[in-house]
This record gives sequence, C-alpha cells and structure tokens, in this order.
Amino acid sequence: METDMGAPAGNAYAMGTKAGILQSIYSSIKELQTETRIESRRARIATKRLQGTVRKVAKSCTEIEAKLCSMEERIVAVEEDVDTLKEQSAARDGQLTDVMWKMEDLENRQRRNNLRFLGIPEGLEGSNIQAYMVNLLRGAFPELGNWDWENELQRVYRFPTT
Repeated sequence: METDMGAPAGNAYAMGTKAGILQSIYSSIKELQTETRIESRRARIATKRLQGTVRKVAKSCTEIEAKLCSMEERIVAVEEDVDTLKEQSAARDGQLTDVMWKMEDLENRQRRNNLRFLGIPEGLEGSNIQAYMVNLLRGAFPELGNWDWENELQRVYRFPTT
C-alpha cells in the first residue's frame, strides 16, 4: 500500500513519528524564541537602567572633580597665606625680641640713679666728688639759693661719705 505521497505503507508510521518529532522540535523552537524575546526585553530594560546609572555616576564624578579642583585652588591659596604669615611672624618675633631688649635696657637704666655731666674735664673733682658737685650745682643754679644740696645728693644718689 502506498500513500498519497508515494511512500510505501510501512513508512507511514515512520512518517508519523518523524512528523511528531518535527512538531516537537518546532514547538521547542517557538518556546525558545519566546523565551529569547522575553530575555532580550529584560536585557534591554536592564541595559537602559544601567546606562541611566552610568550617566548619574559620570555626572557625580564630574561634579566631584569640579569640587576637587576648587578645593585644590583654595588649599594652594591657604598654603600661600600660611607661608606669608609664617614669614611675618618670624619678622615680628625678631622685632619683639629687639623691643624686649630695648625695654629691658630702659628699665635697667631707669633704675639707676646716675647723672652724666658732660663738658667737665676729668680730674677737677679731686678727692671729694660730693663737695665738688655741690659747689658746681650752686654755681650753675644760683636761683635755688640755700637749697640743701648735700643732703639731697646724698638721699637720691647715695654718694659715699668721706
């Protein structure tokens, strides 16, 4: 017996089995295509989300870079100011030291009860400097009259007694 196709009748079973296998393969291919489309859509959605995230990260990196550049500029300016202030401080320290030495010298000089008489030749005072100074001052300031030069000089300048 022959079928319409010209194949012998014994082959009909084989043909039915082959058709069933082909149908099964076709169904599997359709399922794979559907699953592939679904996975493809999921991949596109995930890719779009990833691209959005990458854009956000890139924008954040750009903003951070701008902030870092600004901070670097400010840090350089602050470092320059600190260097200037260190130099000024060192100069002020030197000036302060000089002023302190001058003040110390002035305080020490102020504590001294010394008078300097300029223009008087050395050796004229003889052995009694107090008597010489009393006579010199009485002659230089006659308007003070009877002022007690001896006691005042002794009190203030503590001349040695003879």
